[in-house]
Order: sequence, then C-alpha cells, then structure tokens
Amino acid sequence: MLAPRISPAACFWVGLSLLGQTPALEAVRQSELAFARQADQEGIHPAFRTWLQEDAVVFTPRVTTAKAQYTPTPGDPGHLVWFPEAMGLASYGDLAWSFGPWTYAPGKGQAVVAQGHFLSMWRRQSTGAWRVVADIGVPHGAPAQAIQPFAAVLGWDPKGAAPVAPESLRGLTRLEADLAKDWAVLGGATLVNHLAPEARLLRSGALPIQDAGARRQALESEGPSPGWEPARVMVSAGGDLGWSYGETRADTQGRRASFLRVWVAQAGSWKVLFDVRLPHPAPSH
Repeated sequence: MLAPRISPAACFWVGLSLLGQTPALEAVRQSELAFARQADQEGIHPAFRTWLQEDAVVFTPRVTTAKAQYTPTPGDPGHLVWFPEAMGLASYGDLAWSFGPWTYAPGKGQAVVAQGHFLSMWRRQSTGAWRVVADIGVPHGAPAQAIQPFAAVLGWDPKGAAPVAPESLRGLTRLEADLAKDWAVLGGATLVNHLAPEARLLRSGALPIQDAGARRQALESEGPSPGWEPARVMVSAGGDLGWSYGETRADTQGRRASFLRVWVAQAGSWKVLFDVRLPHPAPSH
C-alpha cells in the first residue's frame, strides 16, 4: 500500500530543487498539489469540479466529461490521495502533463482498498490559471518500494525538443490514423518503434512499464484489435507536446477499450511518452 510509505502531508509539501529552475513547471506542480489538497479536505467531487474544465475528459473507463461525472451532488464519499511523481511542460508553457500514484479508501482514515497511477493533462487558461483537460488512471497492486516524488522528470527537456513542423497537429492526427490502421493488423507491436526512450505504458493490474524490454514484451502480447478514430488530438503552441484520446472499435466479442496517449517531439518526429489503455467491462450477453 502506498499510504503507509508516504503520508498525505508529505505528498503535499515535498519539494524539488530542479523545479526551482523552471518556474512555469512549478506553477503546474502547485496547481496539482492544491487540487490534491482540496480532495483531501473537501472530497472528490468538489475538488474535481474546481480543477477540471467542464469539457475535460475523464475515463470511467468509458470516456465521459468532467461535468457529467462530477455533479454538484455530494457524490463519492471516498478518500482519494495522490501526488505528482513526475511532470513535464511544453516549451511555450501552455500544456503540461502530470503522472503519479494514487490511493483510494472508502472514507478518510479508513484502509486503502485500491491504488494505481494517474496521468493528467493540464492546460494554461487565458487567465494564467492551470486546469486539467484530461484525467485517466489505472489500478495496480502495491509497489515493492516507496515511490519517490519527482525522482525524475522522465528525462524530457522541452528546451531541447525539436518542433515537428508548423503543421504538427495535422501530422499527429495522420500519425494516429496510421497507428490505428497498423494496430488492427499487427497489434501492440506496431507501437514499439514509436516509443520515446523514457516512455511509460500504463495498463490495468500492472505498475507503470518503463524498461525497454518489458515494454516490448507487453506490447507484443497485445494482439491485433479494431482500430480507432481519436475523439481529440491537441498539440502545444510550440509543436513539441501533444496528446490524443478515444475509444477503440468493438472486436468480434464486443470488447472495447479507452486510450490516452502523450506525444513529445524528439529529433523532429513524434514519439509516445505515455500510452494508457483501459479495457471496458465485458459486454453482457
């Protein structure tokens, strides 16, 4: 269980000297911590209504909007705790991601009954405030060792990123279409060559997969499945950070999955930094 290893208070107040050198990323971190603090003090629904845009997408595991999921009613009385393990920021400071562990208990002070990792996409508003535009999480068992906040920022430096092209949004949209087409024939193996060296795979029941060999093995075990058409593709103003999400088409047994991917520009091409897949419940017959 994560909770005995790192207390909520420690989660909220841990610092990182690296972030002191990147004030823009520090602003995102402070927003993430304020979001988590509100959830700890006021509950899940009030916090998510405050920090997610109304049209933000969340995964249950079906894709829905924050407005539909987090209504003004009291909602889930459970206690959700999380902290950012790592974060990243687009070079223009308009788009960011946050990644880390979460735990859930039926109520504050009660035993943890579920845990996993989350991935959130943040967007800077016209007011300068940061708000979440996508939030997804996968459940998994307890890690063997304590997770260290900001042990790394995944080695990705937006200052060193080479923008893909001025038409990067169109390029990424085409890449998603090609990836969907190839996945339907080759399965997860088609993603291997699109991964950034520091990429993470998030799958239900597994800790984040980051070792290159383990990533390849996991993807090659995912056989061909129907493709998808992304519900949305977004790219930062500098063309160096993007994300996409959607749902796969049903296979022959009616099974679907939701997905979210984070893309980064490396050496002039798009590479996947995170790939998250959430299977939907098996259809009833």
